[in-house]
Amino acid sequence: MSPSIYKLLCILVSTTVFATSSLSSPLNSKLLSLVPPGAEIVAGFENHPGGHRVGRLLLSTHNDRLDLDDWQGLAGVDNKRVIDEVIEVAASSETGRLTEHLLLVAGRFDRERIFKAAELNGAQRSEYEGGTVMLVKSFAREQGEMLDMRWLVILNDRIAMFGTPLMVQNALQRYAAHATIDMPLMERLSQMRSDVSSWNVLVAPKVEKSLSLTQPNSMLARLIDGAEVLMIGARFDARIRVDFSLHGHNDHQSEFLTGKAASFAEVFAKEPPLRSDSPQQKQCGLENLSFGTDRIQGSVELSDKEFERWNEQGGFAQRLQGTAMRAPVHGE
Repeated sequence: MSPSIYKLLCILVSTTVFATSSLSSPLNSKLLSLVPPGAEIVAGFENHPGGHRVGRLLLSTHNDRLDLDDWQGLAGVDNKRVIDEVIEVAASSETGRLTEHLLLVAGRFDRERIFKAAELNGAQRSEYEGGTVMLVKSFAREQGEMLDMRWLVILNDRIAMFGTPLMVQNALQRYAAHATIDMPLMERLSQMRSDVSSWNVLVAPKVEKSLSLTQPNSMLARLIDGAEVLMIGARFDARIRVDFSLHGHNDHQSEFLTGKAASFAEVFAKEPPLRSDSPQQKQCGLENLSFGTDRIQGSVELSDKEFERWNEQGGFAQRLQGTAMRAPVHGE
C-alpha cells in the first residue's frame, strides 16, 4: 500500500451541509456507540441551524478526509438529505499503521436513490448479515491515494456507515447488539465542555509513530511528543474558542506539561517559531489554563479572520521552520 495512504493531513475540514440538529454535548451523539473500541483517532462534529455553527473538524487523517468527500459525492444525488452529525474514526491495522478508517453520518437520506446512483458509477451490491452493502471502489480523482475497497451501508435512511470492510462490520455488529459507548471514549468526552460542536480525541503514541514518518517537524508532532491523549474541542460562534486537554504519564515533571501548554499556544501563533529548540515565546494568549498531576488544559479564542488565517497557514500541520524536530520512531 502506498505510503501516502498513511499520511496524516492534520487540517481543518470545513463542511457546509444541510442541518437541523440542535445537539449540545458530544455525549448526546447518536453515533458514539457505533465507534469500535481501541480507535486511535475519533473526531466528530454537529451541525446547528444558523450562524457559524456548521460542521468543521480541526484534525482529520487523509483517509478520513477522502471518505467524507466521497460520501458527499455519493449522497449528492439526494437533494433532500440532511446531515446532523458526522464522526470520523482511524484505527491501526494488523501492520500497526493507521490504515483502518470509518465515517459515520446521522441524518436523513434516500438510501435507494443514493445506492442506484452509486451503481451507475461502478459500485456493486452485496449482502452482509442479511443487509445490503454497496462495494465502492476508489474514485478516479483519488487513484493512487485511496486503494481500499470500501463498504457503504445506510440503515433505516437515518445512519450511514462508510469505510474499510472491517470497520463497517464492527460498527454494524455494535448496532445490532445495541452496544453502549466505549467507556474510555465516554470518559474522555465527558471532560469536554458541553457547548463544543467539534471535537477530537487522539491517542498519541500510535499517531506519533505515523507523524514521525510523515510530518516529523509539524506543530502537532511537537505537541503530542511523549503524550498519552490529546483532546481538542471547538465552539464556533461570534468568536471561535478552541479547547485542549493533554494527558501525560503520571511520572512526567511539571515542566513537561508547561511545555505542552506553550506548544499549544504556538500552534495558534501569528508566526511559527523559527526553530524547534528556540526559547518559548509569548504567543496567542491561553485562557482557562489549569494543571493536574498528569494533565493540562486550556483554551484560546480567535476571530473568524484569525481562525481562517490559521487554517490557511496549515492548522495543526504547520511546520516548524529551520531545524526540524526529530520525533522518536517506536519499533520502526
